[in-house]
Amino acid sequence: MKTFVSAVLGCALFALLLSTAPVVSTAQTTTAAAPTPVPVPHPDFTSMNFLVGTWTCTQPWRGKTRTETDVYTMSSDGMWLVDTATSPPFDPYRTVPKNGRMLTTYDPTIKRWVAIYYDNFGGYAIEATPGWQGNIASWAGQGLDGSTFGDVITKVSDTQTSDVTTMTDPQGKSTNVTITCKKNR
Repeated sequence: MKTFVSAVLGCALFALLLSTAPVVSTAQTTTAAAPTPVPVPHPDFTSMNFLVGTWTCTQPWRGKTRTETDVYTMSSDGMWLVDTATSPPFDPYRTVPKNGRMLTTYDPTIKRWVAIYYDNFGGYAIEATPGWQGNIASWAGQGLDGSTFGDVITKVSDTQTSDVTTMTDPQGKSTNVTITCKKNR
């Protein structure tokens, strides 16, 4: 009987030791793989870089000459050419300055330069161009109301452009305006 009690106590002691002993695994530990960085293809703005700087633009509007200052900069991430435009009040119909912004980038999926415009009068537009063909870039867009618009920009030099803008309303009435811009600095 003494042997039996010793055996039971020995088994109990053995079970107690097993329950408090650390478990050691022979399985290999794996570390998580480092994430693969996603490449960010930046547009090649070489053909547009001449625009960076301050420009003064003029156009005839309602029998007067409308003046606008456009300041082109590159966004801090290098993905957008940013045009900040300001035009002071110029006739009795518009008594506050017009402030607009146009963001331009290249979309490689459609192989087009894309410009997104908005202003403080609620104006907005999206237009696109395949790029410069010689010294001309032809932009085209369509409004949600069915209107269409186009800009044929001629690069006269690195410091001067001419822009013939055509707007056609949903009823088919077209308006043409020529905008002349000169670079200040």
